[in-house]
Amino acid sequence: MKKKAVIMVRIIFALRIVLWAVALASTVYWIRYSFVLYQRGIVLPEEYSPLLRPVLYTCVLIAALAIAASFGLYAISSRIKKKNGL
Repeated sequence: MKKKAVIMVRIIFALRIVLWAVALASTVYWIRYSFVLYQRGIVLPEEYSPLLRPVLYTCVLIAALAIAASFGLYAISSRIKKKNGL
């Protein structure tokens, strides 16, 4: 039983790493997109904001959901560890 619990904890940990990588990639993407807009010469708020807003909101939502899911998996992992005395 403990061996199965250890395997589950490791799988959950790997999933958590993937979720944090997704959150980081999402954040880096909107930051990079912001710089690309500046490089194109789009600096006026009237032009910049409508172009960045959809990308920003989508990426922040993806990052927030990935982090929330990671914390949920952490709670599950903690219960498995506690239940099996790990």
